[in-house]
Amino acid sequence: MSYLLGVGGVALLQAGFSFAIILATRGGGSFVGLGAMLLAVLGIPITAFVNFLLIRANRKNPESPYVPRLALVSLALPAAQLALTILVSVFRL
Repeated sequence: MSYLLGVGGVALLQAGFSFAIILATRGGGSFVGLGAMLLAVLGIPITAFVNFLLIRANRKNPESPYVPRLALVSLALPAAQLALTILVSVFRL
């Protein structure tokens, strides 16, 4: 169950967030959608692999605090995409 939520659920949430950023910036004349897509193409598989390794390393000791590490790894891609969107909208690049 932890693999399903920690790897699959996070991948679906990141894909949904990436899709929302791409749709929100469509037609604005900037390359934010393309940047979000390129970040997602690389970031989602890397995040899934890192989360898989974190869950697998901590499966024998379920009391270890690996959930905050999973959250930090999982929020890196949406934070980068949101920062790109804010950067372009604030500085009108």
